[in-house]
Amino acid sequence: MRFVFTYPETGDIVIGGPAEGFKVSKTGTAIGATSGHPVLQLDDLVTVLRAFTAEGGGVIGCSIDPRPEGLKQINDLVARSNKKGSLSPGQVKNWTTQLGNALGRQNITITGVPADSRVARVLVEADYKMKLIGIGQLDAGKDVPGIFKLMTADERKDSSLDALRWWLSMKYSQVLHSTAGDAFQLVGSAVLCQSENEFVNTRGERVATGQAAGSNRTFAQNFTDHYASLSRQDRVFSDLQNIFDLALVAALVNRHGLADQVSWDMGVFGNHGDFHPAAHPVPRTVDSVVNHRVFNGRDVVVQVAGGVRADIGGLLADRRTVKNQLAAQRRCPGRSSIDLAADRWWWDVVVKPTN
Repeated sequence: MRFVFTYPETGDIVIGGPAEGFKVSKTGTAIGATSGHPVLQLDDLVTVLRAFTAEGGGVIGCSIDPRPEGLKQINDLVARSNKKGSLSPGQVKNWTTQLGNALGRQNITITGVPADSRVARVLVEADYKMKLIGIGQLDAGKDVPGIFKLMTADERKDSSLDALRWWLSMKYSQVLHSTAGDAFQLVGSAVLCQSENEFVNTRGERVATGQAAGSNRTFAQNFTDHYASLSRQDRVFSDLQNIFDLALVAALVNRHGLADQVSWDMGVFGNHGDFHPAAHPVPRTVDSVVNHRVFNGRDVVVQVAGGVRADIGGLLADRRTVKNQLAAQRRCPGRSSIDLAADRWWWDVVVKPTN
């Protein structure tokens, strides 16, 4: 997604970006015929449009978090294990099973969108896979190694149970707009992985520190820097970026009154409209994100929480990001200047680069 334009004369809000033909993959996903990236989905657009109306919450996201009783059990288990000494090779598999059983399932919380929406499914899947990459249970290649490979000698020596928080958020270099407020350009769309170190107290509660240190910070930076290549490896990460783009468009429509500009009441796309996005199975709990390694005879366990958060209100309030620049003047021809069938709602445009 690159542009948003309003055309009061025809009552249209036009969104635009790079286009290609599409095909259906073996898994039933619509993908670009050339790029292989997931295509934008109308269901997703309607879902986020409703999320950013006055009735919606204005923030979309998910969170995957351990239960306090599980954290307390795993804290106790690690302490007992380290007192006994190092594990033999034959004990490792059983120890890993004990870790999972002690921690139990993690709860999934969906924010801002229906829990059975495709948007929710993508948020949860992208978040969970990011965490599995981080603890070394999914291989993302040499550029994004897991946390254990990044640990320094001091971190390995000082750790026993590391509670880390990783979450994905949106990142844009700029949002440019015209003086008249009838054209917007999204520049530098990306996904940001953020991190924080936490600790687990004796009651099994994760306590925030407000800081990310060492290998934790390095993993998040690597994930951010190589997000484009990760998206080519796994389409869910590209899908997440699509949803972030659509969410920003939806927020612009709401925060800048674009629907009012064109006298559009959102019709069937409104919160109580007759358009019903398809329902998707979305889990409410998942297996715990936990893994361990043995360094110098000591068990080092890493447990991860976090989620996905699209806080677009904060982004649009940042004057360093949202700027009035002539580069965003309307350059896309409106419907009235193209010979289209009455029910045709999309068209191709060749945009010539400006000097």
